[in-house]
Order: sequence, then C-alpha cells, then structure tokens
Amino acid sequence: MQDVLKRLDSLEEKISQLSQKMEYLKKENIMLIEENVKIKQEAEKIKLGSTASRQGGKDQNSGRDLSVNKKTEQMKKDLDKYIEEVDKCIALINNM
Repeated sequence: MQDVLKRLDSLEEKISQLSQKMEYLKKENIMLIEENVKIKQEAEKIKLGSTASRQGGKDQNSGRDLSVNKKTEQMKKDLDKYIEEVDKCIALINNM
C-alpha cells in the first residue's frame, strides 16, 4: 500500500513539474511571438525605406542600399530562426 502511495506522490510531483514547464513554455511562446511581430515590423520598415531610397536615385544611395540589404538579409535569417523556435515551442505544447 505504501508503494502505491509513493508512486502516487511521485506522479503528482511529475505532473506539477510538467504543469510548471508548460506554463513556462506558454509564456516563452508569447514572448517569441511578440518578438517575431516586432522583427517583422522592423523588416517592413527597412523594406519600405529601401524602396523609397531606390526611387530617390541609385547612384547616391547605392552604399546605403547595400547596407540595408545586408541588414534585411540578417533580419530574415533571424526571423526564420525565431519562427523555428516558436514552432518547436508549439510542438512541445501540443505534445503535452
């Protein structure tokens, strides 16, 4: 009988730990989604700025366009990374 009680206590502890981990993952997922939105907004601003600078004359802004393109590419890579992380978090939550 005591063995069953020990197992129940152990199970309750594991459930509690799982619940805490799930709450942590939900909060982290929300933060990552918010960060993802901010990065998308920044990327859109850069994209719009890049388009506007191209309309102003390529010769004058070619150095700046190159810099903006590098930043845009880096932001795209970062965004892809964040999307992967969010997808992993969602998968973990769905598997619980």
